[in-house]
Amino acid sequence: MTDTAERQREHDPIAGDLYLAGERVPPGFYKEVRSGRRIHLAQDDFLPATLDGRVACYARLRFVWGREHRD
Repeated sequence: MTDTAERQREHDPIAGDLYLAGERVPPGFYKEVRSGRRIHLAQDDFLPATLDGRVACYARLRFVWGREHRD
């Protein structure tokens, strides 16, 4: 990975793994990739479906409101 790519990833609020609706995930903030809807899970839980017939894909947010979210 180049230095530029590493810096971009470091500052990307949604860099990392993607999760599908129905997956059990650790607590934190998640953003649905297609709609931008944000979800906060206070404990281990399942990511919600969209109920529109499409598969919801979520990214875990690393930064929330300009601050780093720590687990």
